[in-house]
Amino acid sequence: MIKWIVSDMDGTLLNAQGTISPGNRAALQRAIAKGAKLVVATGRELSSVREILNQCQLSALAILGNGAQFVDENDRLLKTAYLDPSLFKPVTKIFDDLGIHYMIFAADGFYATHDPADVCEAFIQRCMHRFGRSREQTLSRGPMPCMQLIKIHDVDAFLQEAHDIIKVEAFSINEELIVKAKKQLSQLTGIAYLSSYSDNVEVTDAHAQKGLILEEAIQLLGLVKEEVMVLGDAFNDVTMFERFPYSFAMGNAEKAIKEMAYRVVANCEEDGVAEAIDWMFKEDH
Repeated sequence: MIKWIVSDMDGTLLNAQGTISPGNRAALQRAIAKGAKLVVATGRELSSVREILNQCQLSALAILGNGAQFVDENDRLLKTAYLDPSLFKPVTKIFDDLGIHYMIFAADGFYATHDPADVCEAFIQRCMHRFGRSREQTLSRGPMPCMQLIKIHDVDAFLQEAHDIIKVEAFSINEELIVKAKKQLSQLTGIAYLSSYSDNVEVTDAHAQKGLILEEAIQLLGLVKEEVMVLGDAFNDVTMFERFPYSFAMGNAEKAIKEMAYRVVANCEEDGVAEAIDWMFKEDH
């Protein structure tokens, strides 16, 4: 019996409007009524996740920061994998040298080493370019982390204050710069890096990956892999697809993700999550 439905959010559970469709919501509710639990697995931060779920009156456990945190339905931290502070400067130096904007996601807020207004504007421009949205459409999707950035005036002091760093996210309309950054990041040890899209890269602790923290979580809470189904569309979902047998790729997923999947379903605009859930629970007698 499937006990956990582990779903990526953007490009999987969420549609282009950034919401959970009525069809996906209904399928989740049917599964929950049969005893399953929803686990969202995302690069997003907790407040963003809860806002979306609360709109649909859904409760869920959550993998945050692509695997840096695992929280229960009451937001209690069960597992963490924060970036080693000693790696912060080597990582950010790569971005600084290439002129790439970046944001720091920490357990206590969002930070920038450069002018927050400049970083926020660069992120908005990146979203407009990536998703083909107007400024108004981009801003209408609600508050974004870039709008809440706190300026780091002294990096050494910031690191000494022991902020729990979830990830450093860099982005650029110039995708060649991201490629160069990844090449340099590959020379560092103790980190993991991945891209949700070709114009960004997110750096975390080497152990902060969705599949790794999910393995630890099921061991902690007494589940086995065959009781878990995972759903995703992008490269930050690879470690889940590698480790869990019941993996479902959205129709809009990257080709490599589809090739890894147990089954490919409809895209995120056509209730692919609902299709996967209904198929799995039909088979799961």
